[in-house]
Amino acid sequence: MLEEFRRIVCAQTCTAFLDMLKEIGPSARTHRISVVIAGMLRYAVHRLPAQPEEGSLGEALLAVEEEPHLLYERCPYSEKLFELIDCLCKEAGMVNHRTNSRGTPYSIADNALAEFVSWYNMPWEDYY
Repeated sequence: MLEEFRRIVCAQTCTAFLDMLKEIGPSARTHRISVVIAGMLRYAVHRLPAQPEEGSLGEALLAVEEEPHLLYERCPYSEKLFELIDCLCKEAGMVNHRTNSRGTPYSIADNALAEFVSWYNMPWEDYY
């Protein structure tokens, strides 16, 4: 999965992303590192061909970007993105699956993908 991401963003950029995550990620709060990872996914989307290969990470990125509800259906597209973020976390020495002080489980991937699909949302504009 990481190799496919590397091909999309280019090896040098992927290395820079991973170096950054290794430096800031392990001690980062989930809500902060999630935005960083969402930005990495946004960058990848802008590097994709118009028609990515069927079954590819690129296809999953575009499908979830266009239809955010797919994240909550745990379809092959969302599974691919969760797997990518899990790989990024492992590579950076971060724990993706976490538990809050009340014992409720959550993950960086859930938060990062929520940020990814709501990247351009500006709720304050809905009031005008």
